[in-house]
Amino acid sequence: DMKIVSNNIFEKSKGNALTSENFADFIRKNEINEFYITGADAIACVKSTVFNMCRENFKVTVISDGITSYDKRKIDEMLKYYEKNGCKIITMNELLNSE
Repeated sequence: DMKIVSNNIFEKSKGNALTSENFADFIRKNEINEFYITGADAIACVKSTVFNMCRENFKVTVISDGITSYDKRKIDEMLKYYEKNGCKIITMNELLNSE
């Protein structure tokens, strides 16, 4: 059901997106340093990716209504964790209205 808009598709086998060598090479070669994060597991993959991207000094923004988790009660806690680690939190409407 996903609309493919690019041939730049990267697979990962660990939580942190930066562990995908192809993805890491792509962002390095294209000098990409700003990311908008969404994801299906706020307390695992999203958490690890946000933490590691912030640690690498990327500009990271999480779309708060674009994440979920098997335990939805922990999403607010994760949003605070992301912010504490240097990530900005916005909604999809805020992103769309900022342009």
